[in-house]
Amino acid sequence: MKKNEQYTVECVALTDLAAGVCRIDEEAVFVYDLLPGEKARIQIIKTYSKYAIGKVIERLTTSHARQEPVCPAAKWCGGCQMQHITYAEQCGFKNQWLQDLFRTYPLLPIRKAEEPLFYRNKAQFPVQVRNGKVEMGFYRLHSNTIVDTKECFIQSPAINKVFLWIKEHISLEQARCLRHVMIREGKEHIQVVFIGERNIDLNQFTARMTKRFSEIESVVFNENRRNDNVILGEKYDVLYKNDWIMAECMGNRIKLHFKSFFQVDPAQTEILYQTAIDLAQLKKEDRLVELYAGTGTIGMAMAPYVKEVTGVEIVKEAVDNANENVRLNHIENCSYICQDATVFAREYEGECDVLVVDPPRKGLSEEGIGHIERIAPKKMIYISCNPKTLRRDLDRLKERGYDCSILQPVDMFPYTTGIECVALIEKRKER
Repeated sequence: MKKNEQYTVECVALTDLAAGVCRIDEEAVFVYDLLPGEKARIQIIKTYSKYAIGKVIERLTTSHARQEPVCPAAKWCGGCQMQHITYAEQCGFKNQWLQDLFRTYPLLPIRKAEEPLFYRNKAQFPVQVRNGKVEMGFYRLHSNTIVDTKECFIQSPAINKVFLWIKEHISLEQARCLRHVMIREGKEHIQVVFIGERNIDLNQFTARMTKRFSEIESVVFNENRRNDNVILGEKYDVLYKNDWIMAECMGNRIKLHFKSFFQVDPAQTEILYQTAIDLAQLKKEDRLVELYAGTGTIGMAMAPYVKEVTGVEIVKEAVDNANENVRLNHIENCSYICQDATVFAREYEGECDVLVVDPPRKGLSEEGIGHIERIAPKKMIYISCNPKTLRRDLDRLKERGYDCSILQPVDMFPYTTGIECVALIEKRKER
């Protein structure tokens, strides 16, 4: 195969990045916007030693799984990879990906979302000025080019309204000094975080914005002069009221700092956490340790079922949030400490009946796995947003005497390729 050559192909599978898989002379060609069973005329746009990338020139047949994307920017935006697939079929593809990945594990079907659109409670919109015009939206797939848009169909309606107002009213000078605008929705209020190199009259802009949107309870300028892809910097100034807003999770009120992690799909978060509680089969005498605790939402949800909860988180603002949330909800058997999870695991001397881990996408480090072995919990609940690192870690834990009993995926990210999973892992009984 050579670049710019055209072929007629049939798609035989869909990768976990939503690319159609075709074969030409036994070589794989990956084509976005092509579904299994569809035939198309394609053009080769990139070639590599073992595979090629193609694009659709003309679709010759149409899959029953295809739909017209609800979002007009879907073909260019890298935020949603599955807008062209019906929601039922999205879940079908995700089930298949997981079955292929977890062949020897006890996998259950994915739990679908009742509301697969307009569900996200947080957005980070990149900002740039091009050709004398402010552009805000999301990045193209595998690109730093912004797809300019007026609305995102997986963000909440409230976030979309504030986003569009900012986009239409921010000046060129202000936009040139910004990198991102982060907007987060709590139970009743909105938070806006301007992220960039300099604050150019954002105080006056904030006054206009909060007059227009009475639901805004927090506006922050976060200074970031780094030359990498890290979005948030260390320094910040509060431009309006607070650096936090109130949210709610599993019946608990959550004071949410703008730097703190919080699940982005409120409805599915309730399903995710209830799944974790159900699988853990918690007992009143259990001592529970939660690593990567964030604002403490999981530990607080589990606290009524156990004797005590100890949470560990490395982000100081999140730990302060978590302990404040414990006091706010009058939970007496739950506390959080600011420490690297690996260091905590190495130094922990207490007993642990249940260990809860919700690590970042990279999963658990090899050292962290070893320290978990040292803590020796009787069982674990592993919540993962990356099935591939989860599979790797389940294999590692299996070598150390811990077996996965149940694996329950939850569709936290409809219209994207993202999948969240809850795994129950139990210490193997000696024979």
